[in-house]
Amino acid sequence: MIAIISHGPCRWWNIQWSRRTAAPDCGRYGPPCGTILAGAILLAGSIVAATAGTVAAAPSRSNIIHLTVAQERALNIQSVALKTQKIHPMLTLYGELRKNPDSVWTVSSPLAGVVLNMPRKRWPQLGTAVVRGSSMARIQPMVSTSLQITLALELTKVKADLTAAKVTQSTATAAFSRAKTLYGQNNAVSLEQVQTAQAAMAAADARVRADVQSIAAISKQLKTKSGGFLPLPFLHNGTVTDILAHPGQAVAADQPLLKIEDFHMLLAAVALPATDSGTVALGAAVHVQALGHTHWLAAKPVTLGPKADRQTRGLSLLYLINNAGALRPGMAITAKVPKKAKAVAMVVIPRSAVIWWQGERWMYIARGGGVFAMRELMDPQAVPDGYAINDLSLRAARVVSQGAQLLLSMQLSSMLKKAG
Repeated sequence: MIAIISHGPCRWWNIQWSRRTAAPDCGRYGPPCGTILAGAILLAGSIVAATAGTVAAAPSRSNIIHLTVAQERALNIQSVALKTQKIHPMLTLYGELRKNPDSVWTVSSPLAGVVLNMPRKRWPQLGTAVVRGSSMARIQPMVSTSLQITLALELTKVKADLTAAKVTQSTATAAFSRAKTLYGQNNAVSLEQVQTAQAAMAAADARVRADVQSIAAISKQLKTKSGGFLPLPFLHNGTVTDILAHPGQAVAADQPLLKIEDFHMLLAAVALPATDSGTVALGAAVHVQALGHTHWLAAKPVTLGPKADRQTRGLSLLYLINNAGALRPGMAITAKVPKKAKAVAMVVIPRSAVIWWQGERWMYIARGGGVFAMRELMDPQAVPDGYAINDLSLRAARVVSQGAQLLLSMQLSSMLKKAG
């Protein structure tokens, strides 16, 4: 082992660093690795020169670094004990985010007229967030004599339907009450009959409510005179994704005006190759990460896609994601899907302890007494907390969780000085 003694400031400006050690995807977790590494080399050199200690580095093919107590304290090197967890083997799949069909609504004009914006409010723009119960549009109806006659006839018909619906509602309510009582007395009424009566009662209630709302809307329209305005409230929270009409435009009844989407729930569609279709647990929850984001989101299985994937000719899996951030449909995603194999004990390396060098992941094992050994992660499996490796010999080891990049900088600076 070769010891390099530092008695004063190193001439860092004479060292030309030209080698890039950043992996293609290391930028996901922070600034470019080259920038971090160059800054870390200067910081490590300044601290070592200030402490005037001894940094002993092994030859170029050894990955051992020795620090004094003062240097370890000055560099603020911290380590944590590794933990062992039962982890299911994972399969990495790729796909994209899609809109949830249940979270798309259209604001339509209930009658013919001229669409206008609300007083002192702008017409909604793309990306405008809307709140349930608020109004940003209104209709100036165009009610003609023939239309009034038509509405009066329709009102009479709906009132007759409401009377019939109330009779049906009363009959269905009595039938459900009777079936529920007989079922509770253990008479000859099955649970299925009780549920059928309950469904009939619910359908009758819904019909009565619909007729009442129709009567209110038609009556309001009949009372509306030329020059009046009918506000159009939003019935759901969401974001405006399409504008189908503009203020001053004449619209027909039921003509769409705005398209609203709620992005709090999204669908994650991933492609499962045909060769792996029998190896994954289709009913298990997965973890999904969007491109450009570092956090993983839990996703619940929904169903299989209606069509096979065009590229892999395999299955298309759909998962539901609770989106609390800025994820949008169309984003590329990576999904970790558990396999059917049993869980195995693996050692979890914290993400803060992993560094990139020469295109591979590395970590520093703290052996005690200021001794740190650099070690490559063999076949790492990405997990939400970091990386899992199948090496139980590290169960009792401690890994550097803060300062690993500084240790790498000191080791590389020793190699550069020897090479010079």
